[in-house]
Amino acid sequence: MNRRQLLKSSIALAVVSQTGPLWALDGAEPFSDELFEEALASGEPFLLDFTATW
Repeated sequence: MNRRQLLKSSIALAVVSQTGPLWALDGAEPFSDELFEEALASGEPFLLDFTATW
């Protein structure tokens, strides 16, 4: 790996690391028991993502 490739990779990683969380929030909804039951009943795969502020 030469310096130019290293520089490009470093810049790309910095950009993706700053914009990645924005993509994760797209379409996210707050958790509720009703939405959870609805997702279970649909039979389709779904993802629960929990975070903590501490």
